[in-house]
Amino acid sequence: MAAPVMALLMCGTAQAALTVDQVWADLQASAIAGGLKITVATQVAGDRELTLNGVSIAPDGGPAIATVSEISLVEQEDGSVALFPGDIRLENTAPAKVTVDHEELSLSLYEDAGGMGYGLDADSLKIAVAIAEGADATAKSFDGTFDLTGIAGRYTRGLQALGLGLSAERLVYDIKQKDASLGIDSAQVSDTADLDLTGEVTLPEGIDLMSLKDAPAVFAAARAGLGITFEATQGVSTGDLVDNNPMVPMSLAFAAQPGTTSMVLNADEVSFDTTVDGMAVTARPPMVPAAVNATADAFAMGFAMPMVAVEEAGEYALTLGIANLTLDDGAWSMVDPSGALDHGPADLTLDLGGLAKIDTLDLMQANEAGRPPQVMPEVQTVDIRTLAVKLAGAALSGTGAFTFDNSMVAAGGPPMPLGTADVRLEGGNKLIDGLIAMGLMTADDAMGARMMMAMFGKPAGEDVLTSTIEAKEGGSIFVNGQQIQ
Repeated sequence: MAAPVMALLMCGTAQAALTVDQVWADLQASAIAGGLKITVATQVAGDRELTLNGVSIAPDGGPAIATVSEISLVEQEDGSVALFPGDIRLENTAPAKVTVDHEELSLSLYEDAGGMGYGLDADSLKIAVAIAEGADATAKSFDGTFDLTGIAGRYTRGLQALGLGLSAERLVYDIKQKDASLGIDSAQVSDTADLDLTGEVTLPEGIDLMSLKDAPAVFAAARAGLGITFEATQGVSTGDLVDNNPMVPMSLAFAAQPGTTSMVLNADEVSFDTTVDGMAVTARPPMVPAAVNATADAFAMGFAMPMVAVEEAGEYALTLGIANLTLDDGAWSMVDPSGALDHGPADLTLDLGGLAKIDTLDLMQANEAGRPPQVMPEVQTVDIRTLAVKLAGAALSGTGAFTFDNSMVAAGGPPMPLGTADVRLEGGNKLIDGLIAMGLMTADDAMGARMMMAMFGKPAGEDVLTSTIEAKEGGSIFVNGQQIQ
């Protein structure tokens, strides 16, 4: 319902110094182009001002989807026009009831290179959504409030790209959900400071936002060059989650230090990266017998792959990192009360990459249409640039590089690897001793594990083993020169 209203605002076409009459005419024309109609009960003109009373926005020939008690348009000294809305109501949202409250909300409209540009400022903007359906065993409900304070935003419409920036001093949300048929009865609150969002949409020549009304149109525009970049930064965030599901109850409190998330989608690549400077999670009963705490100094995750790489392979990458993941004594007392294991911090670093043939848009279209993909993904190489895991006193690390022969895949066979990996394990025997002491591994199981380690590992120090794994032509595999397949 909100999409056509947003599209209306994003498609103005001011072509001269702005006046209130120009802006009003431009909004009406844009509404008509988008299949909407703006009507007003009365108009009151003043000195460089225009007040619209009883504003209604509706699909052409349909009922209103939004109403505004009044809108004041005021020409500014810098050549822009400021728009001050009164009470805003969203209509025909059943079974949902949606309300919008604001303090000192204003829009500024100015002439931009490719049409109309917009700015947004507000002391606060609060959106509340309430949904109630069914009864007894089929009852469903959703109650959520989303409260932004200290908002500043800007939308630019250049000749070749659309730009969006939005910042808020604080975002607070409170969500309650119930679904009797699924056993869902949850509540979640979150409080985040210092949000800052920036994004850009690059439009192919001859395509505008108003034409992207369904999935096929979006896919076609993506192949033609539609591009999206997005970055979000946030300050400290805290929250609480309770889910009274009888099968898997959950009760968590969480806190996160500042972080950044970025995304790129265009004809060449799909990529996503997120980093957080630190986090803390507290699990509470009935999820666990007693409250336990986990902290980490840093978290990072990212992936990248080609959007379309069929004739020639494109690069892909996957990274994951967790630094100093620490459990408190309460957590360890549940799994290792005797202290058989090393309770020091855990670390994980993974960095993979390589070449692959893939048509991501075809995969998305196949999923949308419920059909098999026309182009099956094909991994050609895998580079293990970094693999490092430190946990319970043991440390595993490795590097490697493999290429794949995919000639048998079409006939139902597997890709055949060719390459080498080097692996190093420190503290493996000590970890096994601890698992035996905890009762998680029997002496017989431990003997078999030690034999396998001795067979495929070469001693390189006290409780240190190394292995070289080679995949050769014909599907044969060697470990430290010994063929195992």
